[in-house]
Amino acid sequence: MTAEQRSPQVRRELLIGLVWVTAIAVIWSAFHLSGRLAAQYTLTPFDLTTLRVCVAGTIFLPWLLRNGLGGMRFWQALLLALSAGPGFSVFAFGGYLFAPAAHGATILAGTLPLFTAPLAWWLVGERVNPIRAASITVIFAGAMLLLLDATGVGQANQWIGDLSFFVGAASWSLFGVLARKWQVTPLRSAAIVATFTFVIFTPVHLLFLPSGLFDAPWQEIGAQWVFQGVIVFFGSTFGYTRAVAALGATPTATVVAVVPAAVALLAWLVLDEPLSLIATIGVVLVVIGMMTSGLRGPRKAMAAD
Repeated sequence: MTAEQRSPQVRRELLIGLVWVTAIAVIWSAFHLSGRLAAQYTLTPFDLTTLRVCVAGTIFLPWLLRNGLGGMRFWQALLLALSAGPGFSVFAFGGYLFAPAAHGATILAGTLPLFTAPLAWWLVGERVNPIRAASITVIFAGAMLLLLDATGVGQANQWIGDLSFFVGAASWSLFGVLARKWQVTPLRSAAIVATFTFVIFTPVHLLFLPSGLFDAPWQEIGAQWVFQGVIVFFGSTFGYTRAVAALGATPTATVVAVVPAAVALLAWLVLDEPLSLIATIGVVLVVIGMMTSGLRGPRKAMAAD
């Protein structure tokens, strides 16, 4: 072991990274389980979207008014907010009205490379190295098995939930690629998504969209408000970025790849949602694809990096 590896600073960063990546894996697993549980109660996907951004939107509004959009145009900020705000969460939460937790966790997290790769090639000019192309192929195969399960042996209309998850994943991928293209910092992107969604979407939701906020018990509202609005939003926004800074993008992504498998196991134990053999194979393929998608191929295949 080198002197650098033994240094207190390196050990401290390693510890911080391990703590954060573990926390993110737990938070994201709980997100999918809570989304499935919420579908069985009073709050609608629109309610959960509002609760997801109301805390952060209130906090970030003064910051955004003071610091501005960082040179972005209004339509660019609006597109970022729509894609990462209601474009993701409404379809993610809506999917749980029809499909089990394991499907949501696998599709929402695992299929991001399916949409990110072509969007990054189109909008940013990023090439796909052979290893990532192979991983995307494996992920696609796993996703198709989940759809086959939803249309064959799954519950009625389960395919609607899976398609909703695909839309949510595509919307989040668009947000990530646009944030990179327009060089938006994580703090400003979080502020834009939370504030714009809260200021623009929430009034539309309360006035025109189905809502259970006035019928749900305060315990249900409070639990989702704390978990979605505080723990999930801030934990994902800052925690993942901190884990990547401490451990690197590939190790972090590899650890987070266990989320679909963890959710599948927990959903079976807690929610009584066992997977069929086809769905199990699909989840395994997606996890394998996620774990290899961060590996780098030869430098010549990455000239656009």
